[in-house]
Amino acid sequence: MTSAPFPADDEPGVRLARVEVEVTATPEQVWEAIATGPGLAAWFVPAEVDGREGGEIVTHHGAFGSSRGVVTAWEPPHRFVYEEREWSEADDAPPWATEILVEARAGGTCVVRLASGFLTGGEEWGDELGSTYDGWRQGMANLRLYLTHFAGQPTTSMNVSHVTAGPAAAVRERLLDLLGLHDAAAGQRRRVPAAAGAPPLAGIVEDAPPDHLALRIDEPTGGHVVLSVHGRHDVPGAGGGDAEVVISLRCYLYGDAGPSVRARDEGAWETWLEERFPAPAVAG
Repeated sequence: MTSAPFPADDEPGVRLARVEVEVTATPEQVWEAIATGPGLAAWFVPAEVDGREGGEIVTHHGAFGSSRGVVTAWEPPHRFVYEEREWSEADDAPPWATEILVEARAGGTCVVRLASGFLTGGEEWGDELGSTYDGWRQGMANLRLYLTHFAGQPTTSMNVSHVTAGPAAAVRERLLDLLGLHDAAAGQRRRVPAAAGAPPLAGIVEDAPPDHLALRIDEPTGGHVVLSVHGRHDVPGAGGGDAEVVISLRCYLYGDAGPSVRARDEGAWETWLEERFPAPAVAG
């Protein structure tokens, strides 16, 4: 059942989002992170993996539900492939395939290459890859941070999302301003001020492009937080536009304190967002 390596992008029907990252880890450490449930939860989403060809992989995406796939290649610690056939409600949607390759380099690093999308029939589905690329790009950044600073530690996921009226740029600017992070730059140490009324949050800015802000935190515990605002994709007709947007606070909390921090802060973040960003008005 082992599948052939993914073809080049110029092959007929092939449409793939490709991302790669270099990490400081052994191939075995990378494999543990990309091909097991606890490993995937540390940088992607909570998951279960039946580690064998023909085994099932289930990834859990919070309010967006769960996705099921089948492992089509299992070659530890270098190649992991799975295929999702029910990713779309459309009857004619081709299977969605994801391949992760691990290549050891001299000096104790590995290059991780990920390709995700369509191996056949992708000509009509290429528009689906834009958000996929952005998501996996952030995922690979998460993977590098986890392996560099928190490898092997238990992970607690705390994901808070809130829908409000757009436009996204205005919501993003107000969110960062309220949290005292509007001018944050990579490498800075930043702390959400007590005056913001939000749960405690402090750490080093890892990334601060226009679409999100990533913090490697040490308060309230060690972890990684990604703040983002994006157009809504889960509503028919929304098209990812600006009429309604989603504020997302995705947190990976590492270490034994994670569960207690989530129990204390998850509801507090939800309330904080609801009080400052009203839900969209319902059309009459």
